[in-house]
Amino acid sequence: MDRRLATAIIAVCAIAVFGWRVYSSGQKPVQAPASQSKPVQAPPSTPKTVQASAFRPKPVQAPPSNSVAARLPTTRQRLAPEGTYFFLKRASLKTESSIIGFAPGTKVTMIEQRGSTSIVSDGEHQFETASSELTNDLDIATRVAKADFEAQRKIGDFIVKTVQEHDKQQAEEIATFDKQQAELDRKLRSATQHTRAKSRN
Repeated sequence: MDRRLATAIIAVCAIAVFGWRVYSSGQKPVQAPASQSKPVQAPPSTPKTVQASAFRPKPVQAPPSNSVAARLPTTRQRLAPEGTYFFLKRASLKTESSIIGFAPGTKVTMIEQRGSTSIVSDGEHQFETASSELTNDLDIATRVAKADFEAQRKIGDFIVKTVQEHDKQQAEEIATFDKQQAELDRKLRSATQHTRAKSRN
C-alpha cells in the first residue's frame, strides 16, 4: 500500500513539473509597444518621377531699358480672313468706258494666285495685279490706308490753298482793272466836257 502511494505521489509530482514547464514555455515576456522603445520609421516608398517642368527656373527679367524697342511689347500679327487682301499701292483698272482707281488699303478678294501675279476682284470686276502689291496683314493695310489718306489730305489742302490764292489774285486783278477803267472813264468824261466847253466859246 505504501509503495503504491509513493508511486502515485511521484507520478503526480512528475506530471505537475512537466505541466509547469509546458505552461512556462508557452508564456512570453510582455514588451513595451514598439512605438515607445524605437523611433517609427517610414515605410520605404518608391521615389516618384519628378517632372522637369516643376523645377524649371523662372525667366530672369531684363532690367528696364531706355530704348523704345526694348519697351515695346511683342505684337501679334493680325491677318485678314482667308482670301481677303488689300492693296499696298495705288492701282488702276482700265475698262471700256473709264479708268477705275484703287487707293492703298482697298480690300479685294483673291480669285487665283499665279506666282508673281494674282487674279482679284473688287466685287464688280476681276482683274490681274502684281502679288507684291497685295497684303493680308490688317495692321499694314491700316497703315498704308492712313498714310494715303494723310497724303491726299495734304494734296487737298494744297489745292484749296492754291485755288484761294488764285481767286485772291484774280480778285485783285479785277479790282485793279475796275479802278483803271473808272479812271479812264473819268478822264474821258473830263476831256469830253472840256471839248464841249471849247466849242461853245
